[in-house]
Amino acid sequence: MQKLTTYLFAACIICLIGVLQACKKDKIAHEVEFKVNSYYPNSGGAGTLVTITGAGFTDGKAAISFAGTDAEVISTADTILVVRAPEKGQSGTITLSNGTKSLNVGEYAYQKLSVQKISPTNGPAGTQVRISGVGFGSMDSPAAVSVNGKAATVVSASDTLLVVTVPDAAGTGPVVVKVDGKTSAGQPFHFQAFYGMKPLTGAKGTKVVINGDGFSTQAAENVVDFNGQKAEVKEATEGKLVVIAPEGLTSGPVAVTINGQKLVGPAFTVVPPPAIRLVSPLSGPAGAEMVIDGRDFSTVADENVVMINNVQVPVKAATNTRLTLVLPAGMGKGPIMLSVNDQPVKGPEFTEQSLGIQKLEPANGLAGTKVVITGTGFSINPGENEVTFNGAVAQVLKATETTLEVITPQNLTTGLVRVKRAALVAESPSTFNRAGMTTITRAVSFNIGPLVVDRQGNIFVGNIRENYIYKVTPDGGVSVFAGEPNSNGQVDANGRNARFGAIYGLAIDANDNLYVSEVALGGGAIRKVTPQGDVTSVKRGMSNNLGQITLDKNGLIYYTQSYQGLFRLHPDGVSEIVSSQAAQAVRPAISYNNDLFQVTEDYEGYFYWNQLNNKKIVPVGQYSTHGLLDGPYNVAQFGAGIGALLMDVDQNLLIADYQNYAIRKLDLSTGLVSTSVKLSRGYEDGSLDNAKIGRIADMAVDKEGNIYISDPFNGAIRKMTLK
Repeated sequence: MQKLTTYLFAACIICLIGVLQACKKDKIAHEVEFKVNSYYPNSGGAGTLVTITGAGFTDGKAAISFAGTDAEVISTADTILVVRAPEKGQSGTITLSNGTKSLNVGEYAYQKLSVQKISPTNGPAGTQVRISGVGFGSMDSPAAVSVNGKAATVVSASDTLLVVTVPDAAGTGPVVVKVDGKTSAGQPFHFQAFYGMKPLTGAKGTKVVINGDGFSTQAAENVVDFNGQKAEVKEATEGKLVVIAPEGLTSGPVAVTINGQKLVGPAFTVVPPPAIRLVSPLSGPAGAEMVIDGRDFSTVADENVVMINNVQVPVKAATNTRLTLVLPAGMGKGPIMLSVNDQPVKGPEFTEQSLGIQKLEPANGLAGTKVVITGTGFSINPGENEVTFNGAVAQVLKATETTLEVITPQNLTTGLVRVKRAALVAESPSTFNRAGMTTITRAVSFNIGPLVVDRQGNIFVGNIRENYIYKVTPDGGVSVFAGEPNSNGQVDANGRNARFGAIYGLAIDANDNLYVSEVALGGGAIRKVTPQGDVTSVKRGMSNNLGQITLDKNGLIYYTQSYQGLFRLHPDGVSEIVSSQAAQAVRPAISYNNDLFQVTEDYEGYFYWNQLNNKKIVPVGQYSTHGLLDGPYNVAQFGAGIGALLMDVDQNLLIADYQNYAIRKLDLSTGLVSTSVKLSRGYEDGSLDNAKIGRIADMAVDKEGNIYISDPFNGAIRKMTLK
């Protein structure tokens, strides 16, 4: 029992010692260092209030003396002490004591010149500071003022007030006034400056780092706004602020306000989130190069953060539409995540393996097209590489470790290309499109012009100078459908017994009836041809300037007359003018919502978008400016002359840009012009990358979206497959 009591007593003693040591450590931890950081002013008369900044002033034992003469303490806080310069004091050292330790505060001069207050105490270059004090006047020379040692411009002066302008790059430091050889230093001016901001683009939630000078270390004391919208300050030091772009922000300058002083920085531009169009390759080894195509990327490489399966991928180069990266090791298999200035978007899945497909050349074609597949990890033995186009097996002609040369299969359809080697499978970054140019026939005249296609895929083509209409079957069979070659007149009859003048335009209705605009010796006329070849006259005795013809969804006829305009023909035979200008040679196009598109100048790279429902007319393209430029309709550029206008099956406008050998597309929902196909001059069938054409004189579209073209320079009817 006695032994137990002894153990308990010893334990209590140990615990008590532990508690005492803990209390001692806690006391040491909470002791504040007694120190002085600054004081101001450093001169003045008796009674001048002097402010001392530092720490450890609140224990109630602070004593102050001026060259040995005790001074009165006016107020005390933990970091600020305000004292009054004593009567009968002398110039010399200010000494501060807390009872156990004495500190040398600095020198104080008893003199008339004294800087007592500045306002404001912070701001950027150019800020006007009011300096209050005494002794600023002089009969010999004006007062000189510096901020942190840099000369400031004195705007106005009196004996008790100076107004000065803060110089560039002043930095933070005391305001000093010199008069007649005497000097007085007042409180520090906190210089503020914007040195940079990153990023300069983004959206709500983007983390923005502002580098500068003179920020408050208390986050709440820095009021940051993005074009007027207040932002959250997450971190703050004197030289850096980290803020979050606020909700509802708009493009405009970023400003920081501290103590009522506003510092305006560079503009922050709001941009949409990024979009990924293509990633190549979707599999491959470490060290290989990856390309991400899309839009709204940052041109600053490190502002695009790419992660694959949570492994960051270094961005080697960046443009607004393309990122080039180098694949690191250890990615495994997982999704591609892209964040541009904190705006994320998810991409396809990537697999780290030796086998990968980078690109297909060409990326479109028809059955029998030779395609080169570039990638990594292929077998040099052609038979060990299994290649499929949307599931259909292709023939492999040649193989190296990085290229495969294949022939597209006969049952080709649009879809992804896959290469299989042993247990590995690689997928193409984009689909191979069953698309290309074929010639339906060359057994037609070089005088071909307008053409249409019926529901069975038969093509009807007008021979402008020989005054008749061809019928071309889908397999290329050619016959004279109506009219007689090299005849002239306006005779209503069946088939070759009918007579036409010069055929300028063709249109077709929902029942496969043809409508013909022509000019003969008797004047202009609009004729109708049934599917059986019966020709009748809709209206005769029209102008010799009669040009192209089109139909709206209700079957109403529109026709052009050169120098007179565009007209609508009603069933009762009455014509109504729709537009006062129209080119004779280009067929107008009309959408299902009654938007009308018409060319008014034969050799200019623009046309008009006449929105009949809201009575608004806008030009598409640019007057007297020719080129090939995609973009918004009012910015896009075309070659000198529009060959044809046509609504496709999706109710987008197709534009024959014949000088550029291109078919352009106007998306009516967005107003954007894009290039669907860019050909070159000549004659060649094949993929759209290699196809050549003489001239796009007119276009027609079938129900599958295939485009038929009259190519008079080659005396051919061409078919373009885009899907």
